[in-house]
Amino acid sequence: MDYKYFRDGLISLSTVQFIFSFTFLLGSILLKPYIALEPNERDFIILVTIINMIFSVYYLLEALKFEKVFKLEEKHIHTFGKRIGIISLFYLPHVFLLSSLLFLDLHNLLVLINWLSLIIEILLLGILFKEIYDLLFKEEIERKFEIDQNRKIYFERK
Repeated sequence: MDYKYFRDGLISLSTVQFIFSFTFLLGSILLKPYIALEPNERDFIILVTIINMIFSVYYLLEALKFEKVFKLEEKHIHTFGKRIGIISLFYLPHVFLLSSLLFLDLHNLLVLINWLSLIIEILLLGILFKEIYDLLFKEEIERKFEIDQNRKIYFERK
């Protein structure tokens, strides 16, 4: 995957995911009396959105550090791929937690925010797993060629 597309995609998706999670959190807290939300449902939503916000901030920070890592040797890029891959595996069950909210009888506004957050989360995991595959599981010759090509395009100035 192209370096710039990955970095820009990760920054934008993690930022949008953070905004949706924050909106979901505030909506479930502030609108509780108007949408007939039970306390245990509200607590579950708060837990899920806080976890989502933590992962969104982590991915945003990793995307901002990616430029520095990409300029270094290939072993650092490989380590970056392993680190973000392991964290993404921990984030994967969160998709099922978030989708379990769809089975609750929530207000339409909360269902809409949940669907939007779920779509963004799936896109975020898709872009992450694609880049992890490119950094870790491609053949070494293809990986080296792609990394060198991206370095020539984005980092070498004439």
